[in-house]
Amino acid sequence: MMRLLVWFLFVIVLFAADRYIPVYAPGLLADPYLPYLQLFKNIYTIFMILGLFMIWALYYLNIQIITNQRIVDIDQESLFKHRVSELDLVKIEDVTSETVGFFSTVFSFGNVYVQTAGTTEHFVFYNIPHPDKVEKLILDLYEQYHKLPNAAAAAPQE
Repeated sequence: MMRLLVWFLFVIVLFAADRYIPVYAPGLLADPYLPYLQLFKNIYTIFMILGLFMIWALYYLNIQIITNQRIVDIDQESLFKHRVSELDLVKIEDVTSETVGFFSTVFSFGNVYVQTAGTTEHFVFYNIPHPDKVEKLILDLYEQYHKLPNAAAAAPQE
């Protein structure tokens, strides 16, 4: 969300330049500077389109998968770096959903925190739709997993 707001700030700068350069710097629209100004605006626009594509790609490639045996979180941190985390349902200790703010509440977006018994204390899904439903789904799958007859034998002994 913050990346998109920063992108909109750069779009506003482009429109503000179109509006205020003729008023405050009309000399830039004269013959020797006009081709350079147009080149700069074209390059700036190309980088804006590239930035929007990167924001979309990073959003689209972040995936959370919940199965009846494990949770998989694939985080695309940059174009050439991603992290895959897996969590078995056996290791879940607590699941919490969090929705903070007006827009998050209206559009039902929030975070889901999964407390584990492993080396990673929190397994976090950031800014996902319907975090309360995801929390309920994980808890229901956890209960179903422990009701299976083979779950007691498959669970690690302490």
